[in-house]
Amino acid sequence: MIDEMTEDRLRVSTDGVAGPYLMVPMAQLGQVREQLDQHAIRCWVDADAISLDGKPAIAVINFGCAGDATRIQTIFDEAG
Repeated sequence: MIDEMTEDRLRVSTDGVAGPYLMVPMAQLGQVREQLDQHAIRCWVDADAISLDGKPAIAVINFGCAGDATRIQTIFDEAG
């Protein structure tokens, strides 16, 4: 799956201490959540979205310490 803002693939980050997470433009949040729901991936979205320098807001999706970053990344890679 492609990030509409960067035009690069969505990347699951693993540099957090609370488990893997994904930063996604708010405009794509519904589409991303659909993929996660179809694959029964547990997650939660931060209550606040981040917008810097007037750019579109970014939501952070957290997968928790038990989140399998490799599996989640594969789901988005295969989604196109």
